[in-house]
Amino acid sequence: SKQEVKTVDDMKNLKIRVAGSNLLMECYKRWGADATNMNWSETYTALQQKTVEGQENPLPAIDAASVQEVQPYCSMWNAIYDCLFFCINGDIYDSMTPEQQEVIDECGRLATQYEREINRAGDDEIMNRWQNENGVTITNYEDMDIDSFKQAVDGVDEWYQKELEGQGYDDAKELIDTFTK
Repeated sequence: SKQEVKTVDDMKNLKIRVAGSNLLMECYKRWGADATNMNWSETYTALQQKTVEGQENPLPAIDAASVQEVQPYCSMWNAIYDCLFFCINGDIYDSMTPEQQEVIDECGRLATQYEREINRAGDDEIMNRWQNENGVTITNYEDMDIDSFKQAVDGVDEWYQKELEGQGYDDAKELIDTFTK
């Protein structure tokens, strides 16, 4: 709500509402922001009263809470991607013939592709409406210095691995490698 964010320097000392994740909190800290964990239901009022100056959430969540009324800037930096999983019981999948597994795999790929298309189309509609009806300044990914953000969090995967290992995840490195490929 305070300023456009294009580089990591624009994040310095911004009070940002972040979902309760140690990894996200650490990233925002490395970007120079003053990250705070806050219930989503309190965010609109916090932005309105300048208790926080920004937040990160998917566009549909922000739109549903009418945050665009109190936050005149939106940076579409694609830093976080919420995964949608297509899951099936392993025993059931393994009991299928290779042909059946191929059908399931293809249907999973198609469903995932369709879900992404739906989400992206909805995002475009939301951003257009915010710009036209609320005067929100949208900063697109192409207009941001993404490398400055990447450089600031260099090494966060090692930090997170130690965090997970401290919680008893002996396979922390393998888990992180799965999501960072």
